[in-house]
Amino acid sequence: MKKVSLKTYLVLFFLIFFIFCSFWFIKPKEKKLKLEKLRYEEVIKKINAKNNQNLKSVENFITENKNIYGTLSSLFLAKKYILDKNLDKALIQLNNSLKYTKEENLQNILKIRIAKIKIQQNKNQDAIKILEEIKDNSWKNIVENMKGDIFMKNKEIKKAILAWKKSKYLEKSNASKEIINMKINEIKR
Repeated sequence: MKKVSLKTYLVLFFLIFFIFCSFWFIKPKEKKLKLEKLRYEEVIKKINAKNNQNLKSVENFITENKNIYGTLSSLFLAKKYILDKNLDKALIQLNNSLKYTKEENLQNILKIRIAKIKIQQNKNQDAIKILEEIKDNSWKNIVENMKGDIFMKNKEIKKAILAWKKSKYLEKSNASKEIINMKINEIKR
């Protein structure tokens, strides 16, 4: 019979120890993610419910979860507030999410939503400042289109046409190009 060396025992011991630790530490993380997802789904149901008493618990969920679930919940809650004509509460939700959101595209979505609310509040200069914070070129067609709408609202027709033409040049969607053409042609009449 062959003797098993101390090295073999140590390797076997560390292998078993590693497997045990991986199950011990990985499982709770998976459970936490599943729990966050379940809570997120409950939060969305509360936002969509007709009863507005649930919104305080939704706000608590958002402040506790400074992650993708919190940001998405904030977007849904802001939409609910906008539909209820409570623009100030919607702005608070979006601005709070913007503070902790790290992903650039989510930041840009939040900024565009904030700019739209500012436009609804007739704070057009604030909206333009927010739109100018978006530096990613893939969002420039949307930014320029919104700027054109703001300029038109301010009766700055030349600036509106320039912004819309820039948006049209950057736009890839033919349907969106047609909508921009309609805006420009409506001014020229």
